[in-house]
Amino acid sequence: MFAIDILKKITVSILFSLLFAQYETNLPVKEIKKEEVISPPKQEVVEESKVIEEVKKPVPIPPKPNKPQVATNWWSYPQDIKQATRSGDDLLVLVNKEYTLGSEYAPSDLVSAANSGIRKGQQYMLRNVVINDLAELVNAAKNDGIDLSMRSGYRSYQTQVSTYQYWLRHNKNVVDDADKISARAGHSQHQLGTAVDFSTSEIQDGIGGRFQNTKAAKWLAENAWKYGFVISFPKGYESITGYNYESWHYRYIGKANAQEMINSGEILEIYLRGKN
Repeated sequence: MFAIDILKKITVSILFSLLFAQYETNLPVKEIKKEEVISPPKQEVVEESKVIEEVKKPVPIPPKPNKPQVATNWWSYPQDIKQATRSGDDLLVLVNKEYTLGSEYAPSDLVSAANSGIRKGQQYMLRNVVINDLAELVNAAKNDGIDLSMRSGYRSYQTQVSTYQYWLRHNKNVVDDADKISARAGHSQHQLGTAVDFSTSEIQDGIGGRFQNTKAAKWLAENAWKYGFVISFPKGYESITGYNYESWHYRYIGKANAQEMINSGEILEIYLRGKN
């Protein structure tokens, strides 16, 4: 009897399972709308080669800000004034607005410029090394019917202090104007004792712009280098020399050096920069 009861229970259980399965199969299937399907966000696939390239690319470094440029005019003195690199006795020493002789230098062989025979030479001194070639220049000019006189020679450091102050007052204390026409003490070629300011009876032995139109000025421009004298501040080179054109101002550098300078096609300032 017990076995028959168990068999009945198993049979009933199987019948219920079959009925329930048939019920689920006949249930209506709910339609799933597309909107209800949530797809995961698409992720961009980056190729490995591109990643490597990005890593290899250098990281740009922002440029450093430029230092402010201080605008300077051609007649201005630089902030950094240097001592001349050669002795003041050297005929090729560079003396300009950047390089100074200082207050101590004075030539040891100064003599009267009159020893050269130039008119008004008795009022001025020059280095003895200049005299013979200046005498040749004066005689050659005289033979060509050219009269030459002298308006300035050696000036000491202290004399140049006074000279610069004179031109400063003359220009109503406008430093820019004074710096165009006069050197500050220590920066003047006249302190070397080898610079000469020429004049002529054509302009009553005066000095300045009038000299450039004289026969004497033309003769010097063409011939002075043959005797070791070259113009210091030529026309059109103001931005290089730092001074206005001075047709009367010549510096003695020796015949051989003057010949070399003429052959180079350079003005005195550029020639001397290459030697210092």
